[in-house]
Amino acid sequence: MKMRSCLALVLTLALFLFTPGTLLAKDIVVLAQFPLSGPHGSLDELGWGFTDVMNWFNEEAGGVGGRKVKWFMEDMRYSPTVEVANFHKYCSEYGPDELLMATGYITGALKPLIKKVNVEQKIPWVDGSFSSEVFGKTGGPGKYPYYYSLGATYGDQIKALLRWIKEDHRGKGAPRVAFVHSPTAYGRDGLPEGLAYAKQKGVEVVARIEYPYTATDATSECMKIRKAKAGYVIYHGYTGWQAATAIFLKTLRKIAPKVRFTGTHYLLARLPFMLCKEAYDGVVSAGCWPPFDAIPRSAASLDNSMVKRVHDFAKKYRSEAYGKKGGIRDMSSYFVGAVYGFVIQKALLEAEKAGDVSREGINRALSRLVWDFHGMFDGKTFSYASHTVPMVRLYEAHVKIVKVGGKEVPTGKWTPVSEWINTEETAW
Repeated sequence: MKMRSCLALVLTLALFLFTPGTLLAKDIVVLAQFPLSGPHGSLDELGWGFTDVMNWFNEEAGGVGGRKVKWFMEDMRYSPTVEVANFHKYCSEYGPDELLMATGYITGALKPLIKKVNVEQKIPWVDGSFSSEVFGKTGGPGKYPYYYSLGATYGDQIKALLRWIKEDHRGKGAPRVAFVHSPTAYGRDGLPEGLAYAKQKGVEVVARIEYPYTATDATSECMKIRKAKAGYVIYHGYTGWQAATAIFLKTLRKIAPKVRFTGTHYLLARLPFMLCKEAYDGVVSAGCWPPFDAIPRSAASLDNSMVKRVHDFAKKYRSEAYGKKGGIRDMSSYFVGAVYGFVIQKALLEAEKAGDVSREGINRALSRLVWDFHGMFDGKTFSYASHTVPMVRLYEAHVKIVKVGGKEVPTGKWTPVSEWINTEETAW
């Protein structure tokens, strides 16, 4: 009788320990990669945001059913080679029942990892790329079932800008647009969709210009824009805080001052106000997320619940850096790191709720997710079935130079010029 009782207990424990939803013998391991250094400069805030959310998740939010997440953060230095190498390293150190999620940052690493992530490892991968090629109609979950994006595709962002240009244009004839893009996978992505949509909407594309990250002069490029008689520029494949953007925009203001300057998501930040100063006034940017900062920081609108949530995190966990000059330079960067942490938390908790905290369980949970992302889109929800967050809104920069203590300093903020657009529900 005792032997039968012991055997029953052993069998029960064995079933419990090896059920996919429990995996009690293994850690929950997550890998995140950010460009904390590299061609865009030092971006410590990316790491701070991710660290603060993941520590909160483990220590204050209860982890995953009381289990803590073992997370790692690597500096991929904005290099696809480094990002790919880091992922291979962690796959060799941790098995598929431990390393349950990974995140990346750029389009350039998605392509060489297609087979590794989607065929060999079959691991949910959340990325900062908004690649139309990977996440648009030619890609998506049918082709890349484990890749997820955190925003609308670059093609849809460009389409939103073109639609706004068509509405904003007041002159005779069709609006005339010059595309300026970086000579990278990021810069070329979305252009085919944009060019086709321009033709559909009756917008004339009068120039297409490649402009390098390393540029120290933009006179030639801006002269081409003036000679083409463009009324608008769509600037894509850059961030607003890199030197090449400031050089280009300041040059354009001198050579073709009446041209409206627009661009895709990574122009939407606070750092460009400091770098470009009054040249940034009037810039229109597509945003996959709301603006998270202003100059001064006290001018940032906290009406959006996600914006307030992230500011509250920074005030609590980075109190000195939040209000200190030279501390958190741009809450937009802090948010990017934080958003990865929130997505990881949501994915793991949804998988736990469904009883399967495994790679496949997490993948199913993400694919079925309908969410308002803590109110980030002013209450609107989105479906993650397409593996994108298909939301975009257009914002305009307002920058002024004021005198403070005898010095001229920029002040600036973003205001919306459109409603939130769910790109999957819009009649383009």
